[in-house]
Amino acid sequence: MLSHQRKGLRPLSVFLMGVCLSQVAVAQVAPPWRQDSVAMRDAGDWSEFTKPAAATASDRAVDDAEFAAISRGGPWTAAEWQPLRGALPALMSQARAGRWDAVLATLKADSPEVDPRDRDGATLLTLAARQGHHEAVRELLRRGADADRRGLHGLTPLCAAALGGHDLVVQELIRQGAEPERWSAQGQSPLHLAAREGQVRVMRTLMAAGAQPLAWNRAGRHALAEAALTGHVGSMAALVDAGVPAASPDQHGLNALHAAAINRHADAVNWLRQRGVPAPHPVTQVLLDAMAEGIQPAP
Repeated sequence: MLSHQRKGLRPLSVFLMGVCLSQVAVAQVAPPWRQDSVAMRDAGDWSEFTKPAAATASDRAVDDAEFAAISRGGPWTAAEWQPLRGALPALMSQARAGRWDAVLATLKADSPEVDPRDRDGATLLTLAARQGHHEAVRELLRRGADADRRGLHGLTPLCAAALGGHDLVVQELIRQGAEPERWSAQGQSPLHLAAREGQVRVMRTLMAAGAQPLAWNRAGRHALAEAALTGHVGSMAALVDAGVPAASPDQHGLNALHAAAINRHADAVNWLRQRGVPAPHPVTQVLLDAMAEGIQPAP
């Protein structure tokens, strides 16, 4: 009789375990209304359907050669990219080489289109913004370049400028209508990118323009956690000074202390602990204990 009861309980145990595991999995997925619907709608931009499997959770930028290989797989559709004609091939080559005096001279002499993407997805405006060339950015915007058009590495011009810490360019783009909440195709806002690179002045400019510091990126982290992940205490301080609670939870119920512990940034961990930020999860405490004991993480 007992053996029959045990046999009857076994399927029930398996069923309950499956339910628990499914709930844990669902908890790690952003609800549909939190996802970047703009990127999902724009067939010319990267999306979850075109993002290569090789992309990492850190959403790191890729160099031009790597991006070219990815683009052949195709984040850019055949309709989106057309061979550059006229003065555009030379213009893009000059821009990539940072020869902006030549670019400006060509713009004035030939008045070419200013918004086409090259085969690697770059636009003149994203190249100028990434390199911090204020005069070129202003001239391209004057000639009708789209201030929010994604280009280099799937970045908007504002994202590209924020990543490089080019505050004057960020200010110019915002004056010309660039949207601080227009995210990169990799699911990062300009504020996330500035925070993770320690670009404090740019962060303040973006927040003054309405950037939301507690918005979650595609990895589920807010800007404070992004700053902690890369160990930029200055970025963290700027966010807390702007009114962001130091213990703010991310999408997964974790916080900046967990992010700092993942990459073993002792300065960031100490800064957060001094402000009373608790370990949000037992795994966080394990990471902190390992740091304290000098244990290196497994490769």
